[in-house]
Amino acid sequence: MTDENNISGISTEDLKPEFKLSQNEKSFLFDKSIAISVSNNENLNELGLDEQHLNDISIELARYIICNDGTALYGGDLRENGFTKYFEELASQYTRNDDDRHAFINYFAHPFLNKIDKKFERDFKSKRIGLKKISCPDHINFDFDKNYQPTNEVNDRYIFAECFRVLREKMTEDCNAKIIVGGKLSNYLGYIPGVLEEAIYQIKSKKPLYIVGGFGGVANEISKLILGENSSFLSNEFQYNSSFLEEFKDFVKDKYNYHDYEVINDLFTDFNLKILSINNFLTENENRRLFISKNIHEITYLIMKGLNKAFI
Repeated sequence: MTDENNISGISTEDLKPEFKLSQNEKSFLFDKSIAISVSNNENLNELGLDEQHLNDISIELARYIICNDGTALYGGDLRENGFTKYFEELASQYTRNDDDRHAFINYFAHPFLNKIDKKFERDFKSKRIGLKKISCPDHINFDFDKNYQPTNEVNDRYIFAECFRVLREKMTEDCNAKIIVGGKLSNYLGYIPGVLEEAIYQIKSKKPLYIVGGFGGVANEISKLILGENSSFLSNEFQYNSSFLEEFKDFVKDKYNYHDYEVINDLFTDFNLKILSINNFLTENENRRLFISKNIHEITYLIMKGLNKAFI
């Protein structure tokens, strides 16, 4: 591959675990933080994919970020086989020996802070992973002794949604660019699907946003809206399809700006392909490819190309 095409900053040869950049070889993502917003989604199987494909693309994106001296940001996932477990190995393998910065920072929302004990923190530190605990907003009185029911109790759902909101706003504030992949369309615990909320905050920040739509989920539905198409999933009819969710919508209508999907659809219609391309330094055709590609090499190439242009 020629230098002109190899904008990734990584050799085309397979990287070995001992790979480290020298002190004088700081790459274009040095001192930059790139958020990766990814979650499993319901329609992976329809696309001939499964959760491992999401793992593969997420790991590869994080590897390219870390190998180019960047910091990967991710919202905490405490499942046994969650994305955090995959990312932490990259942090220990691909950071420079002479660099004491965190290559990977994991953000955790308040409802799960009681699950992070001293052993967990020592484990993160030993692998050179940063850990950010995001407390709930001041107007929320969170009680760890209470058995919250965010799927059945409106006020409990509101408390969880507020905790996730401040985490996602903080990640958006801290990152220089954001990548969204997949994203569940239902059975979430926030105001709206998490990847959708991440995308909205990134748009409002006017920072680079890269939408990987080929793996389905929220990212794919967002790409449709940006192209002027309709999304049956990102609609009030689909999202508020039970009496509990209708009650929740009514409860938060004066508390959260994006509870109504007509507002969300208008936001993404106004944020068209041209604006996306200006913000993320890819051409409109390149963004169209990113919307549909399932090829990991093509996806990483396009995103690293955009980041390279944004930060050099």
